[in-house]
Amino acid sequence: MNFNFIRECVTGDDALSELYSSAAAQLAQAEEVYRQNPQECGILLREAAKRVCEIYNCYYQVGYPEGTALEDFLCYTDDDGHNSMVSLFLSVLRKEQRDRLNRLRVYGDDCILGRSAPDQGMTFEDRMEKNARRMMETMMEVTKDMCRRINKREDLADRTFSEDLLPVSDTRVTGADEDEAHIQPPKKKSWFGRLFGASGDEE
Repeated sequence: MNFNFIRECVTGDDALSELYSSAAAQLAQAEEVYRQNPQECGILLREAAKRVCEIYNCYYQVGYPEGTALEDFLCYTDDDGHNSMVSLFLSVLRKEQRDRLNRLRVYGDDCILGRSAPDQGMTFEDRMEKNARRMMETMMEVTKDMCRRINKREDLADRTFSEDLLPVSDTRVTGADEDEAHIQPPKKKSWFGRLFGASGDEE
């Protein structure tokens, strides 16, 4: 597993430890479906990005309420009160980390929209695979930076996302596979039926 180091960073603070454990579980689930269902993987990674924001919010005591959406952590609106919170939150992050989290939000939104989003000149399957790969690589940098700043981990610099570390999973589910799952296959004639022209079905 690529993100096992997050479980090693659990702190003595109960609320913070719960957020770390939740993020680690979401990332493990994303790795499980990375090959089988890249779209679901991307959606899970977006949710994990939200959990990372909640970790920063808790550690630095920024003040966002429970249940804050990912975009509310990162995006300005026309509400001055909200924008003050965004500015305060972004002030505790380095610019690179802010950019990474926004990247996860944008790619994650594309995964949520799925076939409704612009195809960007790619098939749906290729687009989702590309999103999942980009998001995994970005999430690795996000979690490394988080653990370095909050947990003082200085041993993670050389870590990179590797497909070789993913758990073994089933074959990827494609749109065609999903369509075929809803089509009842024609009944085959039994061996005797084929031999004598009868209409009996295989048992």
